[in-house]
Amino acid sequence: MFYFEGDAQHRFSLNQCIEYAYKHNFDVKLKELRLKQSENTLEQSEKAIYPNLLGSFSQGINSGRSIDPFSNDFIQRTISSNSFGANANFTIFSGFSLKNQIIQNQYNAEADHLEIQGAKNELRTRITLAYMQVLMNQELSKISQEQIQNIQVQYDRVKALVSEGNMPKTNLIDLDAQLATAEFDALNAKNNIDVSKLSLTQLMAFPNFTAFDIENSLVEEKTILLNDNYLQNILSGLYFQPIIKSAEFRVRSASIGIKLAEAGKYPTVSLGTGFGSAYSSAAAKEYNYFHQLGFNLNQFARLSINFPIYTNGQVKGRISNAQVNQKIIETQLSQTKLQTKQEIEQAYLTAKIAQEKLKAAQRQVYAQQIAYDSAKDRYLEGLLHAIELNTFRINLEKSKSNLIQSKYEFYFRKIMLDYYSNM
Repeated sequence: MFYFEGDAQHRFSLNQCIEYAYKHNFDVKLKELRLKQSENTLEQSEKAIYPNLLGSFSQGINSGRSIDPFSNDFIQRTISSNSFGANANFTIFSGFSLKNQIIQNQYNAEADHLEIQGAKNELRTRITLAYMQVLMNQELSKISQEQIQNIQVQYDRVKALVSEGNMPKTNLIDLDAQLATAEFDALNAKNNIDVSKLSLTQLMAFPNFTAFDIENSLVEEKTILLNDNYLQNILSGLYFQPIIKSAEFRVRSASIGIKLAEAGKYPTVSLGTGFGSAYSSAAAKEYNYFHQLGFNLNQFARLSINFPIYTNGQVKGRISNAQVNQKIIETQLSQTKLQTKQEIEQAYLTAKIAQEKLKAAQRQVYAQQIAYDSAKDRYLEGLLHAIELNTFRINLEKSKSNLIQSKYEFYFRKIMLDYYSNM
């Protein structure tokens, strides 16, 4: 059962490739683990505002000369004793550090969450490009096979004409050489499919590329308008890009970091309370266990205020570093905004150029097809040499290859623009 499942052929659409990569990509997994750490840190900071409660218990045996823990007198005997207690501590004021720490951890968790989305977007782009490469190589391979079939048909016709003495044998030799070249090109095209599939499966972390195949899930768009309005619509959502939103949360976190550093300038106020008791076997004859516990019971409550008088410049240094860190992150945010805007503009321009190339390639294929069909008729009539016909065939094949490459380049560029507009 496992053997057949492992060797089964798996067919993926583009969305399935992307979703599979999301689940298995190590970079995405690491960012998800970092988000989990941030969420745990946030939860810890939220619970830090509550008092902590500690309990204690001890059991001891003393022999020889020791102090009776009940009467505090020196005695010369073996005694056993135990004690227990509980105390609670509550921070009343710490320069608002607890509150600010919660806010900072919230910003960090939001930033980590958006970084996951940013990593997925980058991975999606790479998967899409690799997927397009496979589709393109498959279509180029089909063209190579079609060329072999076309040459083979011509070869059979010329062979019949040669056998009838209506055409010289050199034409047959020329076609045989063309057929060998076309078969070599077809082999290269097939190898390119395997190489592109391997690249795609490696990006997806798919275990076996030989059991992998894709299905063409692309929908050809008949009319696509790429104009300045289209670009402005994408740029209007620039600040909603995950990479920019993440950087903005980092800036907010850095501003809270300054407040956390400034908390060292303020006093800290805390409240502590607790109780405890003890038992000693030295007084067991006069007082039983529970009587001693009640007799030795003690309670306490204390209010502590710590004033920062001199901190060796540590607080000032932390504040200065926090301010510098905020400026660094603000600069990174500005850089990220500029780079993202430039990437969108470049994506739009390359998509527009690709669209123009696609239209030109379509006209080229139409013209080359007419020229080749006309040349083929003249060749069969003996008015054109085989070498000249091969030139027309090569031009047609090249124009078809250009069309396929232009088509998938435009599809990829257009999908990238859609990704930006849907983020």
